[in-house]
Amino acid sequence: MAILAFSTTAGFGTECSFTINCAEDNEIEIPYELGYPFAHSELKIPDDCGKEMMEMILPINYSSAAKFFVATGVLSLLYAIGIMVLYIFFHQSYIDNTKLPVVDLGITAVLSVFWMAGSSAWAQGVIDLKYYLNPETLITFFSICKKYKCEVDEYGSYGVLNGSLILGFANFLLWTCSLWFVYKETVFHSSEVPSQPPQNQASKGGVGRV
Repeated sequence: MAILAFSTTAGFGTECSFTINCAEDNEIEIPYELGYPFAHSELKIPDDCGKEMMEMILPINYSSAAKFFVATGVLSLLYAIGIMVLYIFFHQSYIDNTKLPVVDLGITAVLSVFWMAGSSAWAQGVIDLKYYLNPETLITFFSICKKYKCEVDEYGSYGVLNGSLILGFANFLLWTCSLWFVYKETVFHSSEVPSQPPQNQASKGGVGRV
């Protein structure tokens, strides 16, 4: 599930566009792309109709939240593969060494926190991304769109990003639930299990004091 979460984010890309209606026979289409790592997006827009196009970098950066989310997914995948190999091929060593389950529990707890923090931060990033990079929002900041009519052509599609958020929170639940199963392998759980008192063989056999 981790690979689905980070791959849908790292592989995301969509295109938005709007048109500047300078005159009946002079329409200028302004396309721009959005994609991972969601750093400063670029677009070319004229300072006035019929004049040279200027390259503009949008001062909107959501790369920190996106990279943290993807990094959490990659780390989780690598750790899951590593611990699976340990379980399958070195299971007896895992049981005999009391430190390994404790380390496993600690790393699982850290990854659970990472999934919660990463999914929450990325969810807010996606919300802001949809709003501030929406063509309807962008055209309100361009001076040429105050002089001429600007119309939205493509809003872009964010269904894949919505899916990545669902997968992110699902990973949080999965890793959090797995804490219990890892905890049962540690010395902390075994020390809580009360040892059975030895049975009195004499009384069990019915032999009394002479």
